[in-house]
Amino acid sequence: MKKIVWLVLLGSMMMAAVAAAATFRVVTEEATIRKDRKFFAPVVTRVPYGEVLQEQARKGDWLMVNYKGRQGWIHISTVQEQKFDWSSLSGGRAAEATRDEVALAGKGFTPEVEKSFRNKNPKMRYDLVTQVESYRLSEGQVENFIRAGNLREPGGEP
Repeated sequence: MKKIVWLVLLGSMMMAAVAAAATFRVVTEEATIRKDRKFFAPVVTRVPYGEVLQEQARKGDWLMVNYKGRQGWIHISTVQEQKFDWSSLSGGRAAEATRDEVALAGKGFTPEVEKSFRNKNPKMRYDLVTQVESYRLSEGQVENFIRAGNLREPGGEP
């Protein structure tokens, strides 16, 4: 009898630990894990949309995470905390937003808002927006731009 009580107690403690651990899902197309808690800090690795990360520490708006053996800091704006859903234990499934819905919501756009904007701005050159979004720069190019422009984060070093 004592053995059953201990097993139930141990199982309850394990479930509570899982529920208490902060888990985050990447909600941007690609999130960047950086060496330090600065937007201009060197990149440790990149994390694709939808990946799940475990919080190891938190300082302000930055989370320390580990992704595929690479540890660093990620800004809270690129992730969304995943709340533990007890219904998942009984086979239930929470509804998830589509990738497009998450991207639009992150920009403050819904399909209705975008349609209204397009109707009010029929001469807008959406092809130019698409062109700008297609630009890809290496980390070296970004670092050179930061140095050449003597850019600094508020209260930080270049």
